[in-house]
Amino acid sequence: MFSALLVDWRGTLAVPLTEEQWIGAALGLPSRPAAPSDIASVSACLAAADAGRRLLTPGMDADPEMHRRVFTDVLSDAGLDPDLSEALYEVESDPLNELVADDAPDFLARTRASGVRIAVVSDVHVDGYALSYEHGAEKPDLRLFEAALSMVGACPGEALMVGDRYTHDGGATALRMAALILPPLTARTERRLHLAERLLAPP
Repeated sequence: MFSALLVDWRGTLAVPLTEEQWIGAALGLPSRPAAPSDIASVSACLAAADAGRRLLTPGMDADPEMHRRVFTDVLSDAGLDPDLSEALYEVESDPLNELVADDAPDFLARTRASGVRIAVVSDVHVDGYALSYEHGAEKPDLRLFEAALSMVGACPGEALMVGDRYTHDGGATALRMAALILPPLTARTERRLHLAERLLAPP
């Protein structure tokens, strides 16, 4: 029986915006038209500017200054005006723009009510939150998992890590912690957290 749950945010508990939704939301902030043609045009500019996939630069989620610098450089290279560039960064950085999975609130409430302590372990910018930018480390860096374990007062053998990327969330196994890797969440209506609940409260 596990006494603690470490759970990923983006892709596990919440769905990030698609690129089209991201651009559409940003176009709306400076009160611009967000027609499909406008979204497609911005998307093409971003794709050309980030052909080297700089927006996936390792370490940027652990360093707020680097995160903004990388985004600023890519958006500038895309030829976007400052207002739109700032809007794109604002939308990307706001966790309220991510949709919580339909089954997440009840899953977390039942888990907490059962006495299991919960910490969110995330690379995005309960009982505790171990966030990359606060600890200067990204998953699978063990420091992030250790920080979360400390928050919930659990040893590795007492905790279950639940996430959607074996390359990142699976890093918990290096601490001899059990990990459940679920398919990445692509719509808030998808239900998969019951699989974790079975492990947390076996019959």
